[in-house]
Amino acid sequence: MLDRAHVPGPYVLAGHSFGGLYVLRFAAMFPDEVAGMVLLDSTAPKPGQAAPTKAASYNVVGRVSALVSALAHLGVGRVIAQSSYDTLPPRSKAEARANASTGDHLASFLDEFALANTAMQQASTLTSLNGKPLIVLTADEGNNDTQWQAKQNHLATLSTNSLHRHADATHESLLDDQADSAAASHTIRDVVAAVRTGQPLA
Repeated sequence: MLDRAHVPGPYVLAGHSFGGLYVLRFAAMFPDEVAGMVLLDSTAPKPGQAAPTKAASYNVVGRVSALVSALAHLGVGRVIAQSSYDTLPPRSKAEARANASTGDHLASFLDEFALANTAMQQASTLTSLNGKPLIVLTADEGNNDTQWQAKQNHLATLSTNSLHRHADATHESLLDDQADSAAASHTIRDVVAAVRTGQPLA
C-alpha cells in the first residue's frame, strides 16, 4: 500500500523494469508528489481489468516462495547470486550479491511475478503527467519482444514534455554495468535539471 504521508515531495521518480509500474502507480495516486519521471526500460502498463489471480496458482507460488526462502538459509541463494553483478565495483558487487542471496529477496521476486497482471493494470490508471519532465530510456539489445519498442514509445506520450532515448545496453546492464548504467544516470540527472530550472527537456 502506498502511503503519501511517508513520502513528502515532490520528487523525481525513477523506475526500472517492474519498478516502472510502481512509479506510474504512485504518480496516478499522488500527482502532487511527482515533479518528474524516468522510466528505464520499464514494463508497460496494461489497461483493462486485471486477470484474477487463481487461488490455486497463488498457493503454488506461495509454497515455492517458502521453499526458496528455506533453501536460501542453506546457501542456495548465495550460490545463485555469485554468478551475478560481475560488472559492478567490488563493494557494490558484494552488497548486491549479499542482498540477492537472502530468502526474502528470492521470495519477493516470485511474489512480484505472481501479481504482475494486477501491477500492470494499476499502473495504467496514470494517463497523463500534465507536462512534467519525462524521459523514457529503452535498452535496445537482447529483447525478443517485437512489441517492446512500440510500448516504450507509448510510455513517452504520457507527457507533452518528454524524450525517448535509446541505449546500446540490455535490460539488465542498464543497472548493473558501469558503462551502460551511465546512460541511466545521465537520464536521471537531465530530468532533475529540468525540474530545477523549469526548462523543457532539450
